[in-house]
Amino acid sequence: MSHLTVYHTNDMHGRHEVLDLLESHDRVSPSILLDAGDAISGSNTLFHLAEPILERMSGVGYTAMAMGNREFHYLRGVHRRRQAQRSFPVLAANLQDLRAGTAFWQTALELQVEGIRVGILGATPVQYPPLAIWERLSGFRFLDPFQTLPGLAEELASRNDVVILLSHLGARVDRELARRLPGVRLIVGGHSHTLFTQPERCGETWIVQTGSHARFLGELCLEVGSGPGRIRSRLVPTDGSPPLVAEGAS
Repeated sequence: MSHLTVYHTNDMHGRHEVLDLLESHDRVSPSILLDAGDAISGSNTLFHLAEPILERMSGVGYTAMAMGNREFHYLRGVHRRRQAQRSFPVLAANLQDLRAGTAFWQTALELQVEGIRVGILGATPVQYPPLAIWERLSGFRFLDPFQTLPGLAEELASRNDVVILLSHLGARVDRELARRLPGVRLIVGGHSHTLFTQPERCGETWIVQTGSHARFLGELCLEVGSGPGRIRSRLVPTDGSPPLVAEGAS
């Protein structure tokens, strides 16, 4: 039986403690490192020219992150600047750029990790409905994740061993999505700042989230195969406290 370890963070809001931990943390192999959004300190209303945390995330080897509401900006120049600061993709399957040019995010990411085929989707919060005045002014369209994600998840599941959703939609939405996305094995969540002291199982899907402000590093070991399978999970506090350990099985 193959295993894949997923290290995960969310809602760091510019705090670096978990990155300090990652620089000294012995990571097992095969593994990936994911963030579920709102890593940066800036936002739509607070304009930051530089986001040093993106460079540090690149340095510790993040695989991908979801586009949180803080990562989204109405100005394309801000997206270009932030893209230049990171070496990993930002994922948002339910966001479209209606203007010509290169998008600064991806719908999904597919990769092989020591022979394990992994598909990763991203979801960002809907900040205004289609055809709203902000859509016409900005040229960005937000799509309903409940309509957008099922087909994409099914497509990824047809050609990957593991499908993961990086969701910046909040725990309540993640629970509902889990029931509608049977091909998704794991939802790494954010936005609601919910601390899951152990993974939560909804149908065939596990859901995790590490609270907020870089207080914990999440570590989840998945059995690669059919069904939810057995998992091992740890939340590693960044203040030096003992890890919180949990196990689950199908």
